[in-house]
Amino acid sequence: MHTSSLQVLSARRYVLLAFLKCFYLSIKRSSSQRPHEVAYLGKVTISGTQFLSGCTESAVVGLVERRAQQQGNSLLEIRPFQVRLHHLDEHGEASVTMDTYQVARIAYCTADHSVRPNVFAWIYREINDDLTFQMDCHAVECESKLEAKKLAHSMMEAFRKTFHSMRSDGRIHKSGSSDDFAEDSSSPEDSTPDDG
Repeated sequence: MHTSSLQVLSARRYVLLAFLKCFYLSIKRSSSQRPHEVAYLGKVTISGTQFLSGCTESAVVGLVERRAQQQGNSLLEIRPFQVRLHHLDEHGEASVTMDTYQVARIAYCTADHSVRPNVFAWIYREINDDLTFQMDCHAVECESKLEAKKLAHSMMEAFRKTFHSMRSDGRIHKSGSSDDFAEDSSSPEDSTPDDG
């Protein structure tokens, strides 16, 4: 009888631990994908195809100066494969209007702006009707610098998951390395030498 009582207690403990683990994972997952309240500053077309630190600075300056003309707040939701920008109406309710961005077409994102450290920006490859493409810099203003950094981190995680999924299903072919994406992108051959 002691053995069966002990087994029942162990089984209950195991079920409780499994429940707590699932609950923790669902909270962790939902908090990382929860929508962030932001002020959408708009977009501007930029030139170039190689993006380095500071490449969005002038675009962000222009978008911040035009900020007074923009409408209210939005909700930015970053998920694997997709970024959703829900526009809010004057009552703060999510309207029917939503912009969707494919993570695989985001060329660059950053939360490092000297003019406004609380701005998160991304460069998106927009495909036109004639199948040409243009690079658009989108920017959102966050409540704080920390919130902008969190968005940049969420975007990095979404890109990582998208990249690994596309690689595993064959849409991206593996090159010589077993995990090119996990390597540090600032390798010596990629860095530019100092002038002085």
